[in-house]
Parts: sequence; structure tokens; C-alpha cells
Amino acid sequence: MQKFRAPALPLAPLDYDQQQLSQLIGALRLYFTQLDSNVPLQMDGLRLLNLPTSGYNLPDGTVFRVGEDLKIVVPNISYLFGVSATASVGTVTVTII
Repeated sequence: MQKFRAPALPLAPLDYDQQQLSQLIGALRLYFTQLDSNVPLQMDGLRLLNLPTSGYNLPDGTVFRVGEDLKIVVPNISYLFGVSATASVGTVTVTII
């Protein structure tokens, strides 16, 4: 991921210099254009390593992994720390007529 960088601003001269002021305005215009752009970051790839495996107790917007799926913690959804289940089955009779 590459973030854009603020342009280098020219040093101020002792006396007013129209060319120097034009350079300053151009540098500021470039910077504000980058800030206002819809895509201020360029990304060639993304690697997510060591992700949590549950959304339990994580802040909203955090990415976590369940199996091969990525999920995002969203407000007002409960996330479990772990899962356990117990079941028992009584007697089952199957009659075929």
C-alpha cells in the first residue's frame, strides 16, 4: 500500500516573489487535490496475517477469520468466544409397513 505524500513546500523569500507564491499555491493545490480524491491510496495487494478467529470482544470494523471466510465486526451483533454443544438421543423405533 502506498500513501500519497505531501509535496515539499518552497521556502519563503525575504521579499514577495510572484513565481515563488505561484509554486506554493501549486504545491498546496496538488496536496488538497490528493486529499479530496476518491482514491487517495493505491494498493497492489493485501496480506492479512494472524487474524483473530472470533469477533468476540473486538471493536467495530475489525476483520476476523472463521475457517476460510473473512468477517467484519458490526455493531449490535453478538459474537461468541467459543462454541460447545451437548445432545442426547433416546430410543428411536422405526416401523416399516
